[in-house]
Amino acid sequence: MAATSKQSTTAAEIQAQPLRGASSRKGLKKLLNMGSTFLTVAVLTGLLWVWADQAQLLGQDVRLVFTVATAAESPLIIMSVRGDSGGEASEAPGGGKSVRVKVKFKGTRSRLRELQDDLQSGRLELFAYLSETSYLPGEQTISVADLLNANEDLRDCGVTAIETEPDKISVVLDKWVRMERVKLAVKDTAETPRFQAYVDPPEIAVEVPASLKKELERQPQTLLVELTQIPDKIPPNLEVVGTVSTKFGGQPVRPERSKVNVILQPIEQAREKLGPLQIYAFIPPDMIGTHDLEWDDEANKVVEMEVIGPRAELDKLKTAAKEKVRAYIEISTTHAEPTETYYTVPVQLWFSEDVHNVKPVGPAKTVKVRLRKLLEK
Repeated sequence: MAATSKQSTTAAEIQAQPLRGASSRKGLKKLLNMGSTFLTVAVLTGLLWVWADQAQLLGQDVRLVFTVATAAESPLIIMSVRGDSGGEASEAPGGGKSVRVKVKFKGTRSRLRELQDDLQSGRLELFAYLSETSYLPGEQTISVADLLNANEDLRDCGVTAIETEPDKISVVLDKWVRMERVKLAVKDTAETPRFQAYVDPPEIAVEVPASLKKELERQPQTLLVELTQIPDKIPPNLEVVGTVSTKFGGQPVRPERSKVNVILQPIEQAREKLGPLQIYAFIPPDMIGTHDLEWDDEANKVVEMEVIGPRAELDKLKTAAKEKVRAYIEISTTHAEPTETYYTVPVQLWFSEDVHNVKPVGPAKTVKVRLRKLLEK
């Protein structure tokens, strides 16, 4: 009997197994259906958010700075940029001019937010390039919105400029022309009185704006070469490297070479005591006749000063000091109040144009003066 009972139980269990399997499959199917529903809802929600963002084309005011420039290979150069206010834009690095504008952009909320973040963080720098096929030398009036909408970065951002302030800018364009022989000269610094500089080569070819070329043909000038790291002791025939300036009279130029060799020859420095020199006072024109200049000590109206420079230049001062050098002080309206106070003023030296590389030795001499208002008659 026991064996029969065990066999019956086993059979019952075997019959029950298909029922439990069916129940598990139903549970799994229910879970899958629920997961599918959640996934569908999530996808639809995401699509709704995207659709809502894309459907919201907003207009937003953004203040920004962009650079208007010509392409590197362009024969044109931008000389100046003026907005409606008439103010000249400051020069931007890398060529071109920077322009400050307020722009109303159209785009989705997320795109406009990204644009603001990129501009504020400096990740996005905007450039507008002028093509020589579209513009000619002279003054051109250009739409700011057209310049910005041609920018690839803004197109990639998915935004469009629809309104700008100023609406237009005036751009003055010139054309690059070549000058075959422009003389080079070392830029004067506090170091240059110690040596004579010879630039090799003494002349180079330079591309300049056409308007500048006309000016230089009437009045030739030298293009400056800047020296750095000059040793304290200069041996004879010292060769150093100089950097050719890319500015000529404040205007941009393109020299054919950026570096040149410079040969330095030391100049023997000499000292000379000048004086006694009468001190001249320069008083503001509107105070002449209404104020009197008073000195704390009448003896301070003359001064002796020691100078240093090349021997030949100092000899000029020895033979004609009164014509070649003047000692002077500059007085301003601040020296008139309070009237009981004497003010310390530095004494300066003026040299005639034919005296070069001479300068005072040591700290500047000073005198004490004041302006006293004259009594009205």
